[in-house]
Amino acid sequence: MAELEQLECLLVSKSSRTINGWRRFTFGALAAYLAVTGVMEFMNEGFSQKIAINAFLCVCGLLVLKFEKKIYASPLGFVKDTHTWFSHHREILRWDEIRHVTLVTKGMGLTAFLEKDVVGWKLLFERNDMAALDGLFKKYAPKVKVVIKEMGQR
Repeated sequence: MAELEQLECLLVSKSSRTINGWRRFTFGALAAYLAVTGVMEFMNEGFSQKIAINAFLCVCGLLVLKFEKKIYASPLGFVKDTHTWFSHHREILRWDEIRHVTLVTKGMGLTAFLEKDVVGWKLLFERNDMAALDGLFKKYAPKVKVVIKEMGQR
């Protein structure tokens, strides 16, 4: 399987997801526990429905260990890289494809709605990323209209 070309990361979105730290340990430990109990059950009683369920859940736990989704701004546009054990997928929303941008702030969060034709992307950032985002749009997509909205606290 070919690796994807590394792109320069200008700003990382909070919409990115990765399994790391205690989550990785938890899923790994759960998969190991299910594998051990499945083997012991098989040695004692032979194949059963419980073993099939343990095996299925063990495989699911192992698959989750390698899931990574990174969403970031690059000189090409906004990039969504997804990595698993079996695939590496990249989707790019190019700067010239973005028709309209709405930045909505609420509390310490910032949501960016990037419209492309009829559909678009919804990305999460920190509120203090607004200046960096605005600078990126001015540099890479100067013709795109950026609307900033402030949502009230509840």
